[in-house]
Amino acid sequence: MTQFWQSLTLPTMIKPILSLACVLIIALSACSQDGQTSSVNTDALLKVGVLEYEIVEIPLPGELGWEVMEYSGIDWYQDTLVLLPQYPQGISGSREGELYAIPGGVLRDFAEDPNIEIVPYAIPFDDAGLSTELAGFEGFEAIVFIGNTAYLTIETSGGDPMKGYIVMGAVDSDGENLRSITLDRDSLLELPMQNDSRNATYEALTSDGDSIYAFYEQNGTEQNDSPYAVRLTLDLSEVTHISIDSINFRVTDATLMDADGGFWIFNYFFPGDTHLAVGDDFLSNRYGLGETHLENRPIERLVKYQLTSSGFVIADQPPIYLKLLDQNVARNWEGLVAFDEIGFLLITDKFPGSILALLTLE
Repeated sequence: MTQFWQSLTLPTMIKPILSLACVLIIALSACSQDGQTSSVNTDALLKVGVLEYEIVEIPLPGELGWEVMEYSGIDWYQDTLVLLPQYPQGISGSREGELYAIPGGVLRDFAEDPNIEIVPYAIPFDDAGLSTELAGFEGFEAIVFIGNTAYLTIETSGGDPMKGYIVMGAVDSDGENLRSITLDRDSLLELPMQNDSRNATYEALTSDGDSIYAFYEQNGTEQNDSPYAVRLTLDLSEVTHISIDSINFRVTDATLMDADGGFWIFNYFFPGDTHLAVGDDFLSNRYGLGETHLENRPIERLVKYQLTSSGFVIADQPPIYLKLLDQNVARNWEGLVAFDEIGFLLITDKFPGSILALLTLE
């Protein structure tokens, strides 16, 4: 696995795909659009060969593919992919709580043959009453598994204006299938807010197996003067702040760390988030933008971070850009996991619908 991620270096990820003349034409066109050029330095418009990757949608059956599912995270439990709806009991809280699972072998078969039908199974989910008792409950935002313990973050509007929490729960499994997840309300821990945004708490979790790391949604210098990640012991009894390199826009999920402390986060800009628009984005300036990112305002990319003795730093490695949809339609990717040697799996919330997707790096 480590060898695979280390192989994603500049030569393999950037290759000439546009002539300079073509890029200049695109740049002139982009300059006439409202918003895109206000987010990046014009130097980014002159770089050539920034590769973008297309995703393959993995169809979800019936209501599991409806936008009302509003998925907010995914993670591996052993060799099973677990899908986390933001509201496991439904937005109205009127149904039994459920998460959903897909065996890894089924997903590998799909990667070989996209005509294979994917049928997730339900995992009974007991939130210990937190969804009804936490003031301003706005759902579960991220999930990560360590052994037979699940860790989830929660967002509420019960603060000034927001509050964020992390909670742990027990996984019951027969070794092959997950039978239930039950949260421990006594483990609930409030996490520190890092700004006064009305819609930001902790959207991403990762782990090195010894600690849990929670990442705030907004880490750009214009929204967060001193961004940091929160490191927690596995019993959530000890909390440490670790500095993190600033990154513009939103952080929505993260893969697990590899043996060297490296991992990928999903970095997303929705044009409607005008409060997150910036006049300069150093990643765009440094590595450039691909063709669809030059022509559209959303940003959909994976950025690699590294845990070092001085904190979380952005690795000297180009972002992985997704090929955007047309007409500035943004996909709010809320879940991200690494997928063997294949690439990544991602999931959106309700914008523009519930999309589970495979991203292969070929």
